Amino acid sequence: MLEELSSKVRSGEIDPIDLVNESLRRIEAAKPLNAVVAVFAEEAHALAQSHPRTGPLAGLPFLVKDMARVKGHVTTSGSKLYAEGPVDDVDDSVVSRLREAGAIIIGRTNSPEFGATAYTTNMVYGATRNPWNTEKSPGGSSGGSAAALAAGLTPIATTSDGGGSVRGPASATGLVGYKPSMGAIGRNVLPRWIDFSTQGTTGRSVADVVYEATITHGPAIGDFLALPLHSVGLTPNMPRRVLACRTFRTDVDPDIEANYESMIDALISSGVNVERVASPSDNDTIWNWFIMSTAQLTQSLRHEEHRWHELSDYVQAQLKFGASVTIDQYIAAQRKRHEISIRFDELLGTDAVLLTPTSNARSWPAEGPLPARAGTTDDPMVTLNTPDANFTGHPATSVPMGLDDNGVPCGIHITGPRFEDRLTLGLASHIEQIVPWPLVAPGYTPFFSN
Repeated sequence: MLEELSSKVRSGEIDPIDLVNESLRRIEAAKPLNAVVAVFAEEAHALAQSHPRTGPLAGLPFLVKDMARVKGHVTTSGSKLYAEGPVDDVDDSVVSRLREAGAIIIGRTNSPEFGATAYTTNMVYGATRNPWNTEKSPGGSSGGSAAALAAGLTPIATTSDGGGSVRGPASATGLVGYKPSMGAIGRNVLPRWIDFSTQGTTGRSVADVVYEATITHGPAIGDFLALPLHSVGLTPNMPRRVLACRTFRTDVDPDIEANYESMIDALISSGVNVERVASPSDNDTIWNWFIMSTAQLTQSLRHEEHRWHELSDYVQAQLKFGASVTIDQYIAAQRKRHEISIRFDELLGTDAVLLTPTSNARSWPAEGPLPARAGTTDDPMVTLNTPDANFTGHPATSVPMGLDDNGVPCGIHITGPRFEDRLTLGLASHIEQIVPWPLVAPGYTPFFSN
């Protein structure tokens, strides 16, 4: 859709101002979702009216997650600490690349405070609601962008991922969510989770995700983890081997597992050989990811320590824990990271992908909290299978695999070999062909010019 729509703008068939007006109309109509928390109508109109109608994203309106910098605007990160500014003096690398490709920024999407949990609510803007079931969360931390895309409010919305913040919301809203190999998208602004956070791509189809990713990928000045351009293949390619394990954690809710097994059956029926394997990961992985991520978040906010009491409960809890992490614990977690990365590398080789559910737990309330139980096991770390790919740096893609007992989408998670992102996208494309999914949530229409 992105390629087709921008082509119509370049040919003169569609006027950028019509796309902007349509997006603004949809955003206004969908206010109860609270997906969009700032609208730049005047700026968007001016850009549309003077648009040269060039570029691979010519004239397409886009929303920016409220954790990425936008020059001339405020990035609040969902926090009272930054609700009044300062104003950004630079664009995040992904924002600048989308603009350079001809896209028109139209506003901001909601995020939990500092992206620190997997449900999208904060004390500045409140809770974002899932268009599939407004009592439930669209996940986090890219829940605002995912809800906007699932409701057809705009053709593009940026997402980022430090522990599953692209893939979890995509799973919860029936979208494709792709986290690239670490370093594929350079970071000109260092994130709070230095080792784990990357921009990603979310869309309603694999083709849209690939098309957008070809624009946003590339190194950035100063990013010591950035890969050279074209280090990661994006053209979807089927893996030679497909492996499956039911979870990286302790258990899975029965409705999630039923959808997972149904998808495995569909793959086998389509001619794909699926091999069951033991998990290369466990709760020790997410625990060590938590040690490192909270320590990094705490250090990034140390200069605001006198205001920590103003933060959300979930942020305060992480800062308290992060402040207790010792240097020995931190380095031990780094060593564990190497050990787990070896396990994934050896299992996946250069030609395999690994399937799990994206989330082990069925959908949770818009205001939280996260589930502390899945299946028959009480476990505060059980919710997601996503942080493991951030811990190791492997690429991973989530695609829809059905609905949970609350009528909310759930996703199947495809982890691929390091730098072989094309294999996760290849299987995602195959799944899209054999088990197609709705383009938007019920009651909404896909984004077009009219």
